[in-house]
Amino acid sequence: MKLPGKKIFICAAVGFAVLAILGYRFLLYHPAAVVVPVSVETIHGSVHGPGTVQSRVSVSVSTKITGIIEKLYADQGAKVRKGQLLVELDAVELKAKKESSRAAKNRAERDFSKAGSDVMKARANLDLARSNFNRDLEVFKLGYISQASFDVSKATLKAAESEVASAVATEKALSSSIEQAESESKAASALLAYTSIRAPLDGLITVRKAEVGDTIAPGTVIFKIVDLNNIWAASWIDQTQIAQLREGQKASIKLRSGRTYRGKVARINREADTVTRELEIDVKFDELPKPLVIGEETEVYIETGSQSALAVPLSSIIEQDGIKGVFAVTAGVIVFRKVSLGLNDDKKVVVLEGLKKGELVVINPSGFKPRDHVRPVIKSPGR
Repeated sequence: MKLPGKKIFICAAVGFAVLAILGYRFLLYHPAAVVVPVSVETIHGSVHGPGTVQSRVSVSVSTKITGIIEKLYADQGAKVRKGQLLVELDAVELKAKKESSRAAKNRAERDFSKAGSDVMKARANLDLARSNFNRDLEVFKLGYISQASFDVSKATLKAAESEVASAVATEKALSSSIEQAESESKAASALLAYTSIRAPLDGLITVRKAEVGDTIAPGTVIFKIVDLNNIWAASWIDQTQIAQLREGQKASIKLRSGRTYRGKVARINREADTVTRELEIDVKFDELPKPLVIGEETEVYIETGSQSALAVPLSSIIEQDGIKGVFAVTAGVIVFRKVSLGLNDDKKVVVLEGLKKGELVVINPSGFKPRDHVRPVIKSPGR
């Protein structure tokens, strides 16, 4: 059955319209691409990363003995000097032990002095007994004294020798007692000294974790102190940026509280995190924040120098098959240009090789691909 002429006309018209639209879409339509001409600019390079305020030297103040806190002389936020008294523990029992050890030592010394006299007396008696024995031995050989008399002289000598041995043993025992009492006295003095807890360094108390009346055991943290001479922002920088970093480079440290301070790179760590692929960079403050809050979050911007060269927006950089480049527009067609990059300031980046001055570069290349036909729209400086 043949279609009426009117229907044939309508179908032909629709087909023509579809072909026209498709032809326009694929042959004549060129989507707009915002571009910027490559120009020479001076780029002040910087790298940045998040971090926290930390101290290079941070110590915990604790006790070496179990005790009850009797007095506290400082609180968090206080600046302290090395050797300053911070805490006193209850020392009544230890003081009593020290006095008891001292009294025991004094008694042992008195007894030792008396034992010395006894030793001298026993030795004098021994000398006399030995002299008598030798004399009696000579006359006994000649038959002038009886066996009984000689036996008495011999017994007297043995008794004198035993008396000396006993006196010497007593003297040695008392000497040992003196040494023991002295050791106990020193131990009591040392323990008593532990009841006074002092600051181990000049610094700022950031944490106080105990109160008067608390019973604390060895190792229990009472205070945390940081060294104010070594306060920095410990920041994490991506490994791709670390080749630009040097100790001594100037930096800007922005705290989460909104405050901004100047600083310098003090230390570059030599071991990167294998998971995040970042490296810790420590930036020391030129002037300490007031108030200082250890652990406050930071954003650090490290100045890496400046370059006057061709530059493009950082957003224009893309990567294809592991190669960095840009989409340039030549005669309305997008082409991929491999580039070698220099410093960047988080907005623009220096192009060392791959582009010429005046070439048009797509600012936001997402959605485009090489050989696309586009209508370049140059971004004006105010846009």
